Amino acid sequence: MRSIVAVTEEMDNAEAAAQELLDQIEAKGPGRNSCGFVFCDVEMAHGDFMAAIKKKIPFDVVGCTSIANFEAQKGAQILSAVLLVLTGDDVRFGVALTDALTPENLRQELQTAYEKTKAAAEGPGKILFLVPPFNDVIPLDGYVDTLSELSGNIPVFGGLPSSNVADGDILMYADGRAFTDRAAIVLVDGNVRPIFAVQNVLSDLSEQKHVVSKAEGNVIYTVEDMPFVEYLRHVGLLVDDLIAQGDLAVYVSTPLKVYISKNHDQDRIPVVRTIKILNPADGSGVLFGAISEGSAISLVTMKRQDIQDSCRMAIKEIRDKIEAAKKDDDYTWTTLFCVSCGGRYMVMGDDKDVEGNILVENLPRGLTLSGFYAYGEICPTVIENGRALNRVHNESIVMCAL
Repeated sequence: MRSIVAVTEEMDNAEAAAQELLDQIEAKGPGRNSCGFVFCDVEMAHGDFMAAIKKKIPFDVVGCTSIANFEAQKGAQILSAVLLVLTGDDVRFGVALTDALTPENLRQELQTAYEKTKAAAEGPGKILFLVPPFNDVIPLDGYVDTLSELSGNIPVFGGLPSSNVADGDILMYADGRAFTDRAAIVLVDGNVRPIFAVQNVLSDLSEQKHVVSKAEGNVIYTVEDMPFVEYLRHVGLLVDDLIAQGDLAVYVSTPLKVYISKNHDQDRIPVVRTIKILNPADGSGVLFGAISEGSAISLVTMKRQDIQDSCRMAIKEIRDKIEAAKKDDDYTWTTLFCVSCGGRYMVMGDDKDVEGNILVENLPRGLTLSGFYAYGEICPTVIENGRALNRVHNESIVMCAL
């Protein structure tokens, strides 16, 4: 399998933008089987753009809005659409779109979608890409955990849509349309060997770990029998100031590092959880991502240097894993798909090009680069005997080499 990355900065004319992308794809000569992932600025004419994509691009394309996109010419950029095309004669794709999702129908809808992708891909798949909706109805972990169970724990990769416009539309795309309540999944089977990297290097604010004693979904109630809000005070956070400001940007710089205790699995790599809301009435907190009872947590900070360091570590991890794999066979990796947290983009302030520049400068020879900034990142932390521990991350950078 190989990849083609097409980019357009045409913001006003949907037909022209889709044609520009098609021209770049055709110039590279796609293989017999193809599938596309598009990430675009929220200012683009969403319905018209995706309708034009469906009309002109002769294969399935899914995607979402994003704060900024990654590609190899400009690194991280806004006011653009980036289209990643996976293509080849030796791979098969299955693409499915759910109906509108609720907590009650989530499992059935995902099971139906996964069965459709298996039939189209003619196999159980080597990797599953998830494009979920952005809303508060279903925590992102619900999608990931369900798909992991249904697929026999093959790797799941992706991210939540994001937006660079306050209170603007945050949309996912599939079948030429934009949605806020549906999910798309893409199953890839055949000659594909994904490699992953996850980095969330942070500075410790409180080195001591504490155990979550009561939690449900993405709500944390108590930590070692202290209300969560009191725990934050205990470890030195100025909780009253945070609640008074009520701004997500304030919480981004002081997330939780979490060693998940779920189904008796203990990850070797911690995940990060950003605080979304604190409730002083009952002392609870709502997180971007699920938290399970028995998990060990500590409070950390995310600084600009942490972001740069973790980006360098992630791209080095990918390079090292590719080099190690090449010693065993002559398989060729062609694609780097990167998803970074929108919180990292916010914290970088005036230096928002830093991660994109690091990726471009350290991109392994022969690989394309594409991806986007998300409001939640999806990537395995550990893969053993072909079974992946698929996890939802916050404030992290995750990568998939194909």
